[in-house]
Amino acid sequence: MLAGLHILARAVGTDIARLRQRMATTAICYAIAVVAFAAAFGLGVAAAVIILVEIYGAAGGLVSAAVILLLAGVAALAVNAVLRVRQQRLKQRATALRTAAIAQTATTGAARAREATPALLPVAAILAFAFASSLLKPTDRDR
Repeated sequence: MLAGLHILARAVGTDIARLRQRMATTAICYAIAVVAFAAAFGLGVAAAVIILVEIYGAAGGLVSAAVILLLAGVAALAVNAVLRVRQQRLKQRATALRTAAIAQTATTGAARAREATPALLPVAAILAFAFASSLLKPTDRDR
């Protein structure tokens, strides 16, 4: 049994090491992707500002770019707020479902125990008798 547990522990340890390595690789890849997308976004914004400056002049182009970036920021904050509210609602629903499941399990378990108790009384009595008999069995010295 201990050898089996040892093999299982080694297998779990290997899986955890593999998972850690995969998580580190994933984090590095996402970091590189974030930097690349940020640079691309920055270059795109710079190009858009240059185009707006050429179309509307320096002041008008910069104001137009600032308004567009402001609207993008407000949209991102709005999406974040909607997602936060959704997450809170899902969390409350999950908590309510978990609580209801625990209550139902407790109620069902108590009902089953009440139903099974009369049927288990003879079995419990026989086990108690056998246990008591084994403890009270006379030895050779007592005879």
